[in-house]
Amino acid sequence: MVYLHTKTEYLYNEICEEIRMFINCDKILMVDENFKLSNLEDLFFCNKIIELAKNKFQSKVTLFIKNKQENDYSCDFSIDDEEKYAKKRAIKSAVKLSFYRLLKQYTKIKMPWGCLTGIRPTKMLREIEQRQDEFYAKAKMTEILDVSIDKYKLAKSIIDRQKPIIANCDDKSLDIYIGIPFCPSICYYCSFSSTKSIKGDNAQRTYLDALKGEINSLKSIIERYDVRSIYIGGGTPTSLDINILEELLDFVDKAFPKKDEYTVEAGRPDTLTDEYLIMLKKYNVGRISINPQTLKQKTLEKVGRKHTTEEFFDAYKRAVYYGFNNINIDLIFGLPGETITDMKRSLKEVIKLDPKSVTIHTLSIKNAAIFTKDMKYTTVEKTISRAVDMGRKLCEKNGLNPYYMYRQQYMKGNLENVGYAKKGSESIYNIDMMEEVCGVLAFGAGAISKRVFNKENRINRSPNVKDLATYLNRFMDMAEKKKKLFND
Repeated sequence: MVYLHTKTEYLYNEICEEIRMFINCDKILMVDENFKLSNLEDLFFCNKIIELAKNKFQSKVTLFIKNKQENDYSCDFSIDDEEKYAKKRAIKSAVKLSFYRLLKQYTKIKMPWGCLTGIRPTKMLREIEQRQDEFYAKAKMTEILDVSIDKYKLAKSIIDRQKPIIANCDDKSLDIYIGIPFCPSICYYCSFSSTKSIKGDNAQRTYLDALKGEINSLKSIIERYDVRSIYIGGGTPTSLDINILEELLDFVDKAFPKKDEYTVEAGRPDTLTDEYLIMLKKYNVGRISINPQTLKQKTLEKVGRKHTTEEFFDAYKRAVYYGFNNINIDLIFGLPGETITDMKRSLKEVIKLDPKSVTIHTLSIKNAAIFTKDMKYTTVEKTISRAVDMGRKLCEKNGLNPYYMYRQQYMKGNLENVGYAKKGSESIYNIDMMEEVCGVLAFGAGAISKRVFNKENRINRSPNVKDLATYLNRFMDMAEKKKKLFND
């Protein structure tokens, strides 16, 4: 068991993320500073903020083992700006860094992304460059935050590639997300709020009616913005009954006549028949994603993917036949039992298809996934790290360069997910979402809308409930919250 005392209780989750990077523990319990360990195998972290002088402070972390002080680390910081958010950022940075440095010292382990636990390291780097310059940004990332030089170079290459796409974004720009929380089956590693659904299921009709009602109620907001991209994701949109999906696409076409980019996830190859491809083309969907995750059949069966490798190749070839020339393919590195050879073979087979983009995910197993409930999972994290490096080199060698990136909690090896694309095929939506450079109106169960205030460096959010039944009963309440978000 791990115990924690801190005066900055509002940073509990961030502190726990730092600890879990180094120590495998299910629970971290908050206690007072006089807590005494009763089990000799338990750990106790005590964090204090000490005022050294005017505007000068120190975050000190002490680790106790067997009720004896084992290690400590102190991080000094200044608060010169009285602005509320600036003060919080300074405290948060110092506290996280002091825990990271202590744990690195204690475990003798260096993390590839240093003390960073947030999902958007590229956004952080871009903002530091904007406030200071490239030289300062590199020094802060690699010397202070302890990011490896290799990961810094990856982040730097991505933000440089994103610049012309972000440059076209302004305060009138808006992205649209429409979430479809249905799948033909639930993969064992998945923690998204998807529902197993059969085509023709009445739940699909009820959900579509709710979606249309939610979108219609926001028409006055939508008309004030320029829509950059529309992304219909999930879940698996192509698991909808074909008549339901066509009705949705027809509605979207009328509700958003102008759009620079239009993506529909067709993530499960077994759902993508000729009829679906013809219909997607009819409604001018320009970008689709067909996701095998791996091309090792035994692994597909092990993780609950109800399709074959042959079905993936067949779906891809038919999509090309029907004129889709911007297809993304997702792979997951670190699936149970897979070796570097397996991962390399999957990527090589994918690259042979000459896709416009490939996304390499590192396995992240959340608490809601079946893996954590019913299955044992063991993977050598060094193997995944080597595979990720191999994947990057192989993609770049074949003209697929990194253009967006994000990280998640519980990622194997504390690594990252990276989208690779050929020049001119970068997804506007993916960049906008990860860099948070414009607002997002998001519809459906579990969807999160954002209003971005670039001049104030502030983002306000309005999440929809994840539970499908609750969403169906309350979708208009959530629409009203979005109106308030974009009108205030």
